[in-house]
Amino acid sequence: MLVSTRMTRNPVSASPDLPLAEALRLAREHRVRHLPVVAGGEVVGIVSDRDLRLALPSPLSTGGGDAAEVERAPVSRVMTREVVTIGPYDAVEDAAKLMHRHRIGALPVVDARGALLGMLSESDVLAAFAEMLGPPGASSRLEIELPDRPGELARAMGIIGADLGLNVCSLLVPPGRGRRVVIVHVATIDPREVIGALEAAGYRVGWPSLEMDLRTGAPA
Repeated sequence: MLVSTRMTRNPVSASPDLPLAEALRLAREHRVRHLPVVAGGEVVGIVSDRDLRLALPSPLSTGGGDAAEVERAPVSRVMTREVVTIGPYDAVEDAAKLMHRHRIGALPVVDARGALLGMLSESDVLAAFAEMLGPPGASSRLEIELPDRPGELARAMGIIGADLGLNVCSLLVPPGRGRRVVIVHVATIDPREVIGALEAAGYRVGWPSLEMDLRTGAPA
């Protein structure tokens, strides 16, 4: 899944000289937590609603002229200048890794020239992973432990599809060493026949996981 399929296109942005109070109003009006800062057609910074709220005086403040002066201060005073960005044709999982590594909640999506194309938020990434990992419709989640050698995944999927005639709704193979655990959603609400066939072929199977098996209600 590519970033371009999940990003918000034509996002709300701010200029470096936009007053802080106006930037906060803009963020609240459009219900966004991050504003990319654009100048000369390129992304030059990013500011969060939290940055703006911390910079602005409290509504209960009696600072008078000082408070008004702070409200008129430009966004460039508080924006983050070293912006972590991503391209539209990068994978969503790469975006997730960037967000996790830099502990940020959004990524401006830019082209090769640095022009803003969209915004990708942590909510967009979470929705994408929820869609990939939890397919709609009736299905059962299984974990299948496979030997880490060529052909084992195809063999196990052949048992489910060719032998039993069931569709695989989603498939995930997390990285691992030695033996691999495959997470698969099978288009049935009663996977006991699938589990029996896989176990007869020598695979260890968990429903819904290898750590906790619903057939026994106890750790596997």
